Amino acid sequence: MTTSNLRPESIPDNNRRPGKRYQLLAGLLAVSCALGVAAVWWLSVAHPTGQTMEQAAFAGSLIGAHFVSDHARSLLHLVSLPAAVGLVLVVLIGALWRGSRRRALWAAGAVVAINVSTQVLKYMILWRPDHGLSQRFGGMNTLPSGHTAVAASAAVALILVARPRWRPAAAWAGALLAAAMGYSTLVCQWHRPGDVIAALLLATAWGALAIAGGAWADDSPADSVEVDEPEDAPAGRLSAAAILGGLGILAGAAALALEVLNWRGVVAAGGLSTPATIQALGRTGTFIAYAAGSAGTVAVACTGMAALALLTPRAHRLGDALPSRVAH
Repeated sequence: MTTSNLRPESIPDNNRRPGKRYQLLAGLLAVSCALGVAAVWWLSVAHPTGQTMEQAAFAGSLIGAHFVSDHARSLLHLVSLPAAVGLVLVVLIGALWRGSRRRALWAAGAVVAINVSTQVLKYMILWRPDHGLSQRFGGMNTLPSGHTAVAASAAVALILVARPRWRPAAAWAGALLAAAMGYSTLVCQWHRPGDVIAALLLATAWGALAIAGGAWADDSPADSVEVDEPEDAPAGRLSAAAILGGLGILAGAAALALEVLNWRGVVAAGGLSTPATIQALGRTGTFIAYAAGSAGTVAVACTGMAALALLTPRAHRLGDALPSRVAH
């Protein structure tokens, strides 16, 4: 006769080790993004040439403002702090209603950490050296962008509370919201590209830290993207986040190429941190700098949100979790 040995102690925990591995990867992502914030500040704020390149993008944003400034300003006024708080509360209440208390608490902590750390970095830790290009904001530091951080924190919260099968969709929605907000602050001349990119990196860092801390430790097999599904279903589900990450990589490559052109233009114009250098770049040079900043914003938003979604452990199938029947 054949019997099935289904004692709980005999069922291997196939999700435990993969979960730990993904938590380690999340920790590495958090550290990398934190270092990225420091690198962006040094390259775009502390360094004279970086300040000049950023100012060129700031000047070039006037070109894009002719086409989208009305829509961008509407978004900036719509996604205010009260609106963002309301959105986050809706997300958290929805998570609690579905019984995801752990995910809701980690998401709430990430939202608070992102926005508080943004203000602490901007006003208490980082500074903006005066290289002769800071008259617009009175010389004060504007990195990271507070508006972008608010939108990115809502995006991160949405990914953290989503069930595994919905995380790729949440990543797409979050990337769209964060990129739109970051671009709006640029085109409306509220922030420079480095301010926006730093805020996106900071939000990704805190989201990854929440995952490393165990935000998804209570994911059940029933929520898995792989349980009881056809062979091609997991690839289809996970590829949605992978496609988002691929778009981010392509945007990053475009941003890097444009940034090289921006740097070469600044150097050819004299390389000095003066308004005369910005004028020497002309309309084409400043537009290239603006395009580089816009592409960089899209790149970091897409890759950051995709990376968070892809940190979901690939659970084993229910059939694979159970031992095969044995004959006696």
